[in-house]
Amino acid sequence: METPAKNESIPTNRIVLTPPKTSGKPQITVTVLAGPEQGQIFKISRPTTTIGRSNTCEIVLTDPLVSRQHAQIVLGMGGINLKDMGSTNGSMLNGVRVTENPLRNQDVISVGGTRLRFAVEVAKETLDSKIVKIDEIAHKKLMTLYEVGNIVNSVLELKTLLSIIMAMAIKVMQANRGFLLLREKNGEMKPVATHALTPKEAQAPYSQTIVDTVLKERVPVLVLDAAEDIRFANRDSLKALPLSSVICVPIWDRDIIVGVIYVDKAEGTSTFSEEDMYFLSAFANQAAVAITNAKLFDDVRREERLRTSLQRYLSPNLVDDMVQNSSADMALGGAKKRVTILFSDIRGFTTLTEKEPVETVVSLLNEYFSAMSEVIFANHGTLDKFIGDAIMAIYGAPLESKDSTFECVKTALEMRQKLVHLNEKWKTQNRPQIKVGYGINTGECIVGNIGSERRMEYTAIGDMVNVASRIEGETGDNQIFITEEAYKSLGNRVVAKKLAPVKLKGKSNSVQIYEVTGLAT
Repeated sequence: METPAKNESIPTNRIVLTPPKTSGKPQITVTVLAGPEQGQIFKISRPTTTIGRSNTCEIVLTDPLVSRQHAQIVLGMGGINLKDMGSTNGSMLNGVRVTENPLRNQDVISVGGTRLRFAVEVAKETLDSKIVKIDEIAHKKLMTLYEVGNIVNSVLELKTLLSIIMAMAIKVMQANRGFLLLREKNGEMKPVATHALTPKEAQAPYSQTIVDTVLKERVPVLVLDAAEDIRFANRDSLKALPLSSVICVPIWDRDIIVGVIYVDKAEGTSTFSEEDMYFLSAFANQAAVAITNAKLFDDVRREERLRTSLQRYLSPNLVDDMVQNSSADMALGGAKKRVTILFSDIRGFTTLTEKEPVETVVSLLNEYFSAMSEVIFANHGTLDKFIGDAIMAIYGAPLESKDSTFECVKTALEMRQKLVHLNEKWKTQNRPQIKVGYGINTGECIVGNIGSERRMEYTAIGDMVNVASRIEGETGDNQIFITEEAYKSLGNRVVAKKLAPVKLKGKSNSVQIYEVTGLAT
């Protein structure tokens, strides 16, 4: 465990238990200073000690102003906390009402009309060698909790963290095997980390019955004699590997069990004790905090990767919506969807590149693509790709839209108007003027992430995509052509004139097209 540097001070807002110079162990006590139980001293040994009027509490107070379950003293990695349990009259720490606050040596706790003093002391060394040995083991375990906290809370990679947790659990519990199971999205418990002393022990199954008992009863399970315990007798998992003792404890996230830690000892070794069960429960509570932090870190990294990928072809508002609702899947694969496709292409671009310097062409294209991308994003479109001097955009995917065709046609009209302003600007700068054609089609195609694991892109493929591209090829300067399928989807919201059907490459039948000239008023 790391120790503070000489020029660093240990925080005063928590108790730091350092290894004592004697062979004793820290003793935590609560002494009643005032109230019906005045003079009584309670020793704190469990991870959680409840104070209240109920007989189920570890510290029972008969004060009528004290709630049945008033407050808790919680032993944690970073120190010891006083936590109010929603009591009627509240919990006071050194005269200040608190909900949850760190405890320091000699703090005064007030609940109802009762005052208690919290103290941490180191027990004196005893001459009884057996007791000394027990104290040393207990102290070692207590120190291990703090050591675990320093280690696991500094590891944010989930897989590494889970492995560390189980390695330390096996070591401190002196167990032969250990399994850490976490709940998946479908509700099933899945082993995510396994540690064993031998390959044979690692391959032998754990007791699903014991795990199910923990999940059902919502309590830790201690099996002192696995072979004789009638609750789990004749279970195949216990026969596969003769065991002397088993402990299985829940991992909590508030009031939900999100996993379990399961450890066992082989037959012929010592058995676990009730104290071991309490210790492993405290260990699991601290592991739960570290696991939650690691999962949050993983979520943040996954969100960053998702956001980076989506921002290449989606507007910022769509990216935010998809990230927040986890509606994007970056795996390979696609699905059939009804979408609208837009193709736009600069007329005479090859001639332009032959006449103008490369720098001029690149600068003009960058400005043009940037301006047109903003128009696409503003109308909820997905920028599929730039193909040389052409642009391909998708409407209605990845987020579905009931008005994708109208949004697409509106985009083409606004792109055409935007180009007018760009040409006027470029004219004053003695830069080339450009003209563009636009083709639009609506229908079903395959949309999704296409490519390889190393290089993929979100795109649409299918015959209707090819038709949109071919329709664009039929346009003249600054014309917008749409197919009959797209026209039917628009209703009376655009001004369009019917043109003669055209014969497209790869199509046996002619395709009816319309020229859009504006939006209906």
